[in-house]
Amino acid sequence: MNQDKPVVLIMAGGKGERFWPRSRISTPKQLQKVYSNKTLLRETLERALTITTIDRIYIGTNASLKKSILIQEKNFPEKNFIIEPEGKNTAPIIALASLYFQERYGDPLQVVLSADAWIHPVKEFTKTISKALEYTKEHLVLLGIKPNRPEIGYGYIEAGKSTDACFAVKSFYEKPDVKTALKYIKKKNFYWNPGIFLWRTSIILEEFKTYSPKILDPLKERFPFKKAGELAAAFKIIPSEPVDITIMEKSSRIKMVEASFGWDDVGSWTSLERVMPGDELGNRHMGKTILFHKSSGNITQTRKEFTAVLGVNDLIVVEEEDVLFISTKSGIGDIKNLVSELRKNKTLQKYTE
Repeated sequence: MNQDKPVVLIMAGGKGERFWPRSRISTPKQLQKVYSNKTLLRETLERALTITTIDRIYIGTNASLKKSILIQEKNFPEKNFIIEPEGKNTAPIIALASLYFQERYGDPLQVVLSADAWIHPVKEFTKTISKALEYTKEHLVLLGIKPNRPEIGYGYIEAGKSTDACFAVKSFYEKPDVKTALKYIKKKNFYWNPGIFLWRTSIILEEFKTYSPKILDPLKERFPFKKAGELAAAFKIIPSEPVDITIMEKSSRIKMVEASFGWDDVGSWTSLERVMPGDELGNRHMGKTILFHKSSGNITQTRKEFTAVLGVNDLIVVEEEDVLFISTKSGIGDIKNLVSELRKNKTLQKYTE
């Protein structure tokens, strides 16, 4: 029955600046086709549909992106948006959504996903979620991804003792340096934190009440926001905090389940090397016909009928209707600074919008 299925919250409010120029303010990364012929949000919706029904899937985003999403996802229920007046990281939108879920469903199980991850295979995602939901009666559950490289861009979870497939959580660690990341993966009980959470609505609200009343109280006092401006007023005074730090690192009710699927946060152009197949020389392309000759390690997304690449290595080339972006892979780490400079320039800021 539908009421036995979890409610899914897809967080889709990010800017995706590291995927400029494909990602813009009006159509950020999650609304783009990055590594397949489907948008990242569409990929996420299809995964969510393997664990629940469309009427129990909600998208957390802002008002302007809601319009863009409905243009792409015409069949998505318009009432199933959780709109944040301003971006305040993940904890406020989760608290807000939990109040809505409590009002609409009583005390449902929740699954919280981000809109911009690569997950494969989907059947293993479905299996892992089903297993993890078994532990949500008394616990806040998060998934852990077994690391296959010393990644410095992810947070890590140190797992403790296990009971069946469920682990105690000893500690959380933010993005490490390479030396520390190497130590983590050698210890075998460290996992990447993909930001996939499962819990019962009453339990997460109890933890917000205990550990983050500064977020919960302003929302709860004004809920269900019948007067114009009440939600915006609440968001003005609540802090901007990630749920990992606000709740997960403080609560004594945390458990971790190891995921059996592959995962990547698809955070930058170079991440496509991990989620897209390449040719024998490591070139990767999205678009129409291309010929790589005496070239290796390139990432290209073009719009022309035919593209020829000769004698260059380790470049990123992205062609949009109004922008041609070229970077070395080694220099791509500065892309957010580039976007910031564009936004400061009155003539060029339109290319980020």
